[in-house]
Parts: sequence; C-alpha cells; structure tokens
Amino acid sequence: MKLKSKKLAFFVLLTLAFFLPIFSHSYALPKLGKTDNLTYNAKEDRLITPTIQDIKKELTLTGQIDAESKADLKFKTSGRLAWVGVKVGDKVKKGQAIASLDKRELRKNLEKELNDYLTGLHTFNDVQDTYQQTKENHLVTDEIQRILDRAQYSLNNTVIDYELDEITLRYSTLTTPIAGIITSIDQPFAGTNITAATAVFTVIDPQNLYFGAQIDEEDVVNINQNQEAQITIDSFPDQTFKSNVSYISFLPLGGQSSVVYDIRFNLDLDNQDLLYRLGMNGDATIIVKQQSDSLTLPIEALIQEEEASYVLVKGDKNQLEERIVETGIESDDFIQITKGIDKNDQIVIKKR
Repeated sequence: MKLKSKKLAFFVLLTLAFFLPIFSHSYALPKLGKTDNLTYNAKEDRLITPTIQDIKKELTLTGQIDAESKADLKFKTSGRLAWVGVKVGDKVKKGQAIASLDKRELRKNLEKELNDYLTGLHTFNDVQDTYQQTKENHLVTDEIQRILDRAQYSLNNTVIDYELDEITLRYSTLTTPIAGIITSIDQPFAGTNITAATAVFTVIDPQNLYFGAQIDEEDVVNINQNQEAQITIDSFPDQTFKSNVSYISFLPLGGQSSVVYDIRFNLDLDNQDLLYRLGMNGDATIIVKQQSDSLTLPIEALIQEEEASYVLVKGDKNQLEERIVETGIESDDFIQITKGIDKNDQIVIKKR
C-alpha cells in the first residue's frame, strides 16, 4: 500500500508539474508578449520622444452654399397675364410689384358682387319689415325665426362674396415679400392666360446665405448649435470663413442610404458683387474636442491589439519594452496619451 501511495503521489506531482504552467498562463493577467527578444535597430527603426502640444479632433463635412430667404411667388387666381415688370437676374426690393393680371374682369366681378350685396340687403330689410310687428308683440314662431335667419345668412354670404373678390383684385398684382434677385420666371411674356400653378416667379436673397451639409447619426451627437466652425469654398481656396452651427434638423433626411441630418452653418458674407453663388461646393470643419499642452505621439507609434493598446519603449542595451497606454483625443496625425508613458521616454516605431 505504501508503494502504491508513493507511485500515486509521484504521478500527481508529475501531472501538476506538466499542466501547472499552462493553467497559470491561461489565468494570469494579460501580457501581450509581442516584443520578446526585440531590439532597437538604428538603421531601420524610427526613434521619437513624446511631444507636448495642443491637440484637437476635427470633423469635416462636405456641402454647398444655399440661401436662407427664398420665395416662390404665384398668383392667387387664374387669368390673363397683363404685365411682367422683371426679368431673370433683376434685383428687386421688398414689396416691389413684379407682375399683374388683367384687372378688368376682376373689377366687373367685384361690381357684380356689390350689386348682389345691395339686392340682398333690400331683401333682408323687406323681411325685417314684414315681421316687425310680430317681433314687437313677441309672437315669433319657430317657422318665422327660420325665415328671419335665412335672410340674415343670405345677406352675410353676399358680404363674404364681395370681400373675396376684393381680395382677388388686390392680389392680382404680384409683389415680392423679400429683397433679392429674380432667379426664375415660368411665364415671362404678357398676354398669355395662366393658372395659379403655371406662373411662378422665384426670388432669392443673395445676402442671406448659409452653408448646408449632411451629418451622420454617429457624429451628430457630438455637435451642438452655435459650435464654432470654419468654412472653405472650392471656388475660393485661399479664403477661410469663420462660422458656427446655426441649425441641426431633428428629423433625418428622407431618401438617403443611411441616417443623416441636415446641418447648417452661418455664412456672413458681403455678396454685393454676387461672387458667392448658390450651389458652390466646399467644406465645413468643426472642432469636436481639443486639449492644450497634451502629451502626444504620432498615430503610427501606437500598436492596437484586441486586449490593449501599447507602444514600444527603448530600454537599456536597446531592448524594447511593450508599454500599455491609455489614449484620448485623436487628430489626423497625432493621438493624446493620458497614461502609460512620460515625456522622457524614447518610443520606437518599427518598420512594419
């Protein structure tokens, strides 16, 4: 029995000696182990030190110039186009008349409605006189009251008809509610018969421009109204315009392959000479995050694995040590290092 026990104990110890390193390795704290036996090669590797600098994360959106103030002007009614006072490209003032319909038929309709009103008024007075004594004696029956009500309603309708024709006559002259430029005229020739839908005059204010773009749902959560931005227009590559976010739509745009939102930027421009035109393409750059005096490294110095991100630090005798780091803001070229190294460490970028 003692011999068997000694053999069993020996077998258990031998088994533990074989499997314990594997077991221990499986449950130990993560160790990347990518740099075992790696050294710094001065001829092939790049040696850098962290840089203290301001860093910022920017978001660039492609868009184009548009106008805040636009107006598509139409006549309220059909008729004969008697006068067109503008052409495409003309500048107009707010309240300026730009076209009108033939008013002769409209005036005749108004005269007719006035006659109908006067006829209705006389009829109403006749009914009132007929039942005056009955009302004074408080002998008005339900039937008589209905007769009196119908006379009142009929008179009211003649008044409404007259007012509607008066409004139509007033609106037979088309005026612009905004100052701007005439950019489109559906029917530029007088003497033609039109409907309310076939004679559209478009006015755009060139002094009230904005830069419009689309922003993805992943990015829109990081942007606030009034957030500062810079605008560059392709037609003016040497100019940069200071701006800010003026509008972010609450609903996504329809007809898109992904969820995007309309975003607009103020564009304070002196456009008297009409240099800046609708549809001009450009970019809007927004600073999403920024930090002063940050410890930074070039992005290519960071090695990213599933379990951690690390850098290669040059140690004694050119040996390389993998150093796990924590990161912050990432720009196009640099990344902020918040923990893991200091400004005196020498970082190696190996040729990959």
